[in-house]
Amino acid sequence: MNDRPTTATPTDGIILGYGPMIPLVVAALGAWILPDLYAYFAVQAGIIWGALILAFIAGVRRGYGFGSPGASTAVSIATSIGYFVLAGLGLAIGRPSHALLPLILGYVLAAMLDRRAALAGDAPPFFATLRPIQLLIGAAGLAGLWAWTIGR
Repeated sequence: MNDRPTTATPTDGIILGYGPMIPLVVAALGAWILPDLYAYFAVQAGIIWGALILAFIAGVRRGYGFGSPGASTAVSIATSIGYFVLAGLGLAIGRPSHALLPLILGYVLAAMLDRRAALAGDAPPFFATLRPIQLLIGAAGLAGLWAWTIGR
């Protein structure tokens, strides 16, 4: 009998993992191809969506510790708080080019740290394969928005 947890991503993990990244990519494409007024709304929507998803990821990271007490470590709690703070900064900073930076940082950090946590047993095992690709897609969408804003 194999007692090792599987790192295969379940179907709902694929849908709920990659699905929320699609609006970030669509927002970035919208910023680049729509007229400026609509592009501005695409950027704002991308910032709001990106922050909401990062705050959700913070909750998922912390929530795993409730169901798996061994995963409720000071590092896990601090990581969750860090994601939440970066999401809040993304919403609180008024200038879009600056607001996108903490969000991009949060997505890149979550891609790395959630993978590491999964390998250590502090996050669901499938996060080791899901999170890097999932969150780097989101970070790429946010970076596309940022690139559009710095040209304005």
